[in-house]
Amino acid sequence: MRSARSHVDVRARADLAAAVVLLIAGGLLAGCSSGPSPQATAASYLADWANRDWSGMRGLVASPPADFVAVNSSALSDLTVTGATFRPGRLRVSGATAREPVTEQLRLAGIGVIDVKTSLALVRRKGNWFVAWSPATIAPKLRPGDQLSLQVSWPPRAQILGVGGVPLTKQAAVVTIGVEGQRIKSANAVRAALLAAGATSQEVSTALTGAKAEPTWFEPVFTVTLARYQQLKPAIYPIPGTVFQELTQRTPITAGLGYVVGSVGPVTAQQLHQLGPPYNAQSVVGQTGLELAYQRQLAGRPGATITVVSRGGTPVGTVARLSAKPGTAVRTSIDPVVQRAAEQALSGERKQAALVAVNARTGQVVASVSDPANGGLNLALDGAFPPGSSFKVITSTALISRGLTPSSPATCPPQITVDGEVFHNAEGTAPISNLLAAFAESCNTAFIGLATRHLTAAEFPATAALYRIGTTPQLGLPAFGGSVPEPTDEADLAATAIGQARVLVSPLIMAMVAAAIDTGVVHAARLVAGAADDKASTTRLQPAVVRYLHQMMAQVVATGTASGKGLPPGTYAKTGTAQYGSGNPLPTDAWLIGFNGNLAFAMVVVDGGEGGPTDGPLVAKFFDLLRQAGG
Repeated sequence: MRSARSHVDVRARADLAAAVVLLIAGGLLAGCSSGPSPQATAASYLADWANRDWSGMRGLVASPPADFVAVNSSALSDLTVTGATFRPGRLRVSGATAREPVTEQLRLAGIGVIDVKTSLALVRRKGNWFVAWSPATIAPKLRPGDQLSLQVSWPPRAQILGVGGVPLTKQAAVVTIGVEGQRIKSANAVRAALLAAGATSQEVSTALTGAKAEPTWFEPVFTVTLARYQQLKPAIYPIPGTVFQELTQRTPITAGLGYVVGSVGPVTAQQLHQLGPPYNAQSVVGQTGLELAYQRQLAGRPGATITVVSRGGTPVGTVARLSAKPGTAVRTSIDPVVQRAAEQALSGERKQAALVAVNARTGQVVASVSDPANGGLNLALDGAFPPGSSFKVITSTALISRGLTPSSPATCPPQITVDGEVFHNAEGTAPISNLLAAFAESCNTAFIGLATRHLTAAEFPATAALYRIGTTPQLGLPAFGGSVPEPTDEADLAATAIGQARVLVSPLIMAMVAAAIDTGVVHAARLVAGAADDKASTTRLQPAVVRYLHQMMAQVVATGTASGKGLPPGTYAKTGTAQYGSGNPLPTDAWLIGFNGNLAFAMVVVDGGEGGPTDGPLVAKFFDLLRQAGG
């Protein structure tokens, strides 16, 4: 038994000895380890680089220079890098050195991702692997004292197009008139000179505010043709603080398209803050209209070139390039033929006026004119005016929906009193006996009598909404969709029935009303392809409303307030005379809305008097010019 026990003990001691040997061997092997692999060092360095952990990177570098952090951080900031990733290639080891190719994917602010090819050199020292850093680690050809430089190159600006892809812009010599804060001696003198030259109060105020905030910046006020500048120069050039930039830039093909197409010009300090990189102080950007609204789409994305520049500013070599991405065209429904006819028709009008023409079948705006062309506010699309008697198409819609017809009885007394307020007739004077005659002669008292007997306050905003009045158009530019508040009492209801009280509309929305009556289909106004309302759903008017309004609007031209004004055969219309403000007599805007064929229109002349005599001949001229042009 003893011998057996001794035999077991011997075997146990042998196993223990073997285990100790293994432990010792393992300890010796651990003590001989060369530390992290070159792959691990490279991976850690790239991770720190992506996170801009400069101290972490520095700790992985063999003999980092004193300016290590400054050189690495400035390289990314000089290139406006907002984010970076680093894609390693296959690492190759040769004794105590190694090299790993790396693709830097740098996201440049406002531009995109550009690839820079470089490599990491590694070295083993005292059993550990480190990055053998030099400026060339950041980018090939970069040496001590050199810098990386970013050059931005913009593609040609995309076009703004009209019907059939016709460009709505052309190149022309222009002068941008502006101000520079540090040169201004008298802000009042600058303001007076610019206003006298034709700038709007808003344009001047915006520029002077910008000049005060950034006194060394050129703040544009407005842009004129070179010929116009030569006329204005004697009055504005001597004023300290006014500055001028002459350049060739694109302008609308017609002056009246300035409100739609807009203009381009030197970037302002405020715009530069809003746009951010890659825009800079030398950038030319959209200032108004579609040029402004679709700035990024039209400008596209610039190309980028990263170069190495020596301490003395000499280019050393190109590191990487990123191709520009051209902008895409803004396609509109503007028809240059119709636009020119509309502009020519209004060219002799001395008062502010606006004319909008739309394709009644599609709801597309084919012409938009605001006169004068440099008035500041886009009267045609964004003006807010009382519609006066042109609103009677809305009141008539409500009355017809209540069962009235053109033959329904109506009277036209000289005046009518509602809740103590006296209302008079503005246009019609002929005897009437029914709704058809009241509409044709635009009798206020007849409509007030019918409205107060048959309609409730809620029916006015509800009927207006059938025509999308009160809905803000989303057609690509700011536009006013109108407002028809619910009347608060009987007198307010009476005033609302004849387009007064608090009713406000734009020429755009009234042109759309006329288009809806023409076809029986209510469209959202369309101008820019892809805008929110470009694919908006349509609704239909009641057939009786369409049928009766056609009859009534034809009578306006045949025997009513628009008769004898030269309107072509087949024209259906409604005139309007809208009072506002104060004075004796009150100022009145002159309205005419209607349609001929598939072309619907709305026109207003500010403080123009009666709609028939004022607007009728101008609209007749518009159609005549359109006929001559083959439109």
